[in-house]
Amino acid sequence: MENENTDRTLQIALGSYDRKELRVQKNYIQEQCAGSECTCFQNGSRLLEQLQQGRRFDAVILCSQLEDMSGLELLTELRTTEARPPVLMIDEARRQNSSILCPESGEGLCYVGRTELRSLLWELYRMPGRQNRQMERRCQELYEGWGIRQPDMNSRYLSSAVGVVYGTIQKLAIRKEILQAVGEQYEVSVSAVDSGIRRMVDQLEARPTAEWLAFKEKSGFTDEKPTTGKLIYAIKNYLQHRKGG
Repeated sequence: MENENTDRTLQIALGSYDRKELRVQKNYIQEQCAGSECTCFQNGSRLLEQLQQGRRFDAVILCSQLEDMSGLELLTELRTTEARPPVLMIDEARRQNSSILCPESGEGLCYVGRTELRSLLWELYRMPGRQNRQMERRCQELYEGWGIRQPDMNSRYLSSAVGVVYGTIQKLAIRKEILQAVGEQYEVSVSAVDSGIRRMVDQLEARPTAEWLAFKEKSGFTDEKPTTGKLIYAIKNYLQHRKGG
């Protein structure tokens, strides 16, 4: 269904018996993955009840034991549900003795340290949501109209940056939050991402197509070369208006 909602954020169920820990981890996760939304649970039965009622989560992240069950007990219960989201246990000690790809505890439960969590959240954000694939396809169509031949690495950087801001209404810091997330995805520096996008803009400005000039006029920077940040948010606004139109 092509009209399916494409603005869905990454839905995370965050579990711990400790209310303070939930608050701290929620802030950390939503800072590290701007396109995420955390719902906190102290009680595993409450989480299972919401899943049975049709609530869907992209992942369950356990900071510690729940009030009424352990992580393994929750995993056993989750296997009986239709949703079966992956379970990540923030446990540095257990992580040292198990692979995050082939966890010792069985299918569906991964032990991770905080250093891996951000990368895993980004991967969850990128896959397999159709909203991201549709957004990337629309970005490619836009770039092709501007005269940028695909595939093009710099335009991939730009599409990923648009993806970071697409699912949130918050104004994010360009280098610290947006470009850093793209750099981590492609394992390059923030400067490399920024330079790549600026080279793409220079290419467009050197040989502007009618489509590029029309986009600039509609976005409000007809007489200026857009900065990286202005371009990212202009594309986000363009895609959202096109979707709503």
